[in-house]
Amino acid sequence: MLELDGRFNRAGEGHQSERLNLRRTETALLLVDVYYDDQEQGHWGPPDDPLTTDLRAMEDAIAAALAAARAASLPVVYATNSAPRVGLQHSAFGRHFRRSWGGDFNQVFAEGGVDAREYHQGDRTAPLKFPPRLAPAPGELYLRKHVYSAFFDTRLHTALGNLGVRALVCAGLWANVCMAATALDALYRNYEVIWLRDGTLAGYGDTDRWVAWFEETVGFTVGSAEFIAACERTARQVDASTQVAGQ
Repeated sequence: MLELDGRFNRAGEGHQSERLNLRRTETALLLVDVYYDDQEQGHWGPPDDPLTTDLRAMEDAIAAALAAARAASLPVVYATNSAPRVGLQHSAFGRHFRRSWGGDFNQVFAEGGVDAREYHQGDRTAPLKFPPRLAPAPGELYLRKHVYSAFFDTRLHTALGNLGVRALVCAGLWANVCMAATALDALYRNYEVIWLRDGTLAGYGDTDRWVAWFEETVGFTVGSAEFIAACERTARQVDASTQVAGQ
């Protein structure tokens, strides 16, 4: 079991906590858009930019949590932006994306190394660049998102069902966009949803506000250190059970 003190926000009363006992075999770590912000240079941004500092701190937290999840044999799932050939440029979503962000979704998220019959590739010839510590390992589930939510029109729900997953520990970018949309869709599909508080950021310096929104509206949050400790306890339990079974 993964034993965690989940923090949530009770309306009018503030932070509360609840003891969570999650089955290891039913819990997955879901990483949302954890690739580099600057794909051309392969980094988070200019070293003197405060946002770059925040992104590096987020990477540190996620990297440690990812290593612990793998050591505890938790399923690890990646969900990343992509540009599927489904006519998004003609959709209400595509039109509003263009109004808000000043670009075409298909061009912004075009990726190399994919089937050009199914995805827009644009000028990119290589797959997305990840920080080496956050890069997907062989055999880990990797899905391309079609919009902000990792569940909309993707195979994620089916894959998680096949794995027997009922709880999602989530980290990645951005708390106010893809993390929020994915969390709501996960909740509506009856998953227990937990965010790593130090494993996400929101745009415009609003991370605390979006974490509070999530704690009140969707689910629980935990710090990466607590998640790591829970994974380490679980890994020891698994090792002990394996040794007993082998005697």
